[in-house]
Amino acid sequence: MKKKYKLKKNARYGLGAIIVVIALIIVGRAVYKDYVYKHSYEYNLELRGYDEKEIKLLIDNLDNKRLDKLSNTKKNPILIAFLQEKYYIKDNLDRYLKYYENNKKTAYSDIVAIVNTNNDYAFYEHDIDTDLNLNEKLLCNKFYKLPDGYEPDDLVEMKNKYYYGDVQIVRQEVYDAFVDMWNAANNEGIYLIVNSSYRSFDDQTELYNLYKDNYGAKQADSVASRPGYSEHQTGLSVDIFSKDNTSTKTFKDSPAYNWLKDNSYKYGFILRYPEGKENLTGYEFEAWHYRYVGKKIAKEIHNSNLTYEEYYAYYIENSQKKEK
Repeated sequence: MKKKYKLKKNARYGLGAIIVVIALIIVGRAVYKDYVYKHSYEYNLELRGYDEKEIKLLIDNLDNKRLDKLSNTKKNPILIAFLQEKYYIKDNLDRYLKYYENNKKTAYSDIVAIVNTNNDYAFYEHDIDTDLNLNEKLLCNKFYKLPDGYEPDDLVEMKNKYYYGDVQIVRQEVYDAFVDMWNAANNEGIYLIVNSSYRSFDDQTELYNLYKDNYGAKQADSVASRPGYSEHQTGLSVDIFSKDNTSTKTFKDSPAYNWLKDNSYKYGFILRYPEGKENLTGYEFEAWHYRYVGKKIAKEIHNSNLTYEEYYAYYIENSQKKEK
């Protein structure tokens, strides 16, 4: 009986020891979890006044070095404001903040647009190579430069019913899309007509120098591209008027412009230099200048009211960086 009692007693001791060990493990885990939490970004950022959504935004978008700094400084509402912007690009954060310091009255959304389109730099002083592999999606402007000697390899002449003046040349895909658009407009009593399309580097040099000699460099830069930076050299752009109106001064008031504004995207074209966006495109409003980008992108730009610079920065260039 004593032996049996002793065994039961030992079993109770063993069971008790197991319970104690389990309890210690549970407590230890809780203590460790609490320790880890109190040394986490979530805890420290909460102490600085950030709410749960703001903390997630910070952790999702910032590297550890910046999170370490934020964990030891007072809440930064300016930073949060930029992170919440629809077209925020992670790689541009420092540039947003730098631009804000010198332009505090500018809206956050405007700063994002300005920086995304590289307009925090001076025109022609921040060259980026145009990515020709993007084909009709490429960007060419006062920051994105074409390679020396560039000429598309699929240029075709337009039939003379579609243009006036000198023979006009565009890329085959652009020509096909323009013909479709011309037919649709013509069915509604609008006779579209092109007066400028592809220009070689030499053609653009001659045109730019003409403006420069007559009006000075500042005015020339507002209405014409410097050679190597012109969309016309890509073969993707056309200056479109109508038989009834070929005036750059009044075309914006014509039925043809209204038709193009409402319908050109259906055929893959966008109004390249819209009114009110001069600070982003670098050019005065041109009611006649259309750029072929394909139907999908043209529709997205039409619906979003973005310039091509804005669209390219967020939806094309930024997406490429994320994939790498």
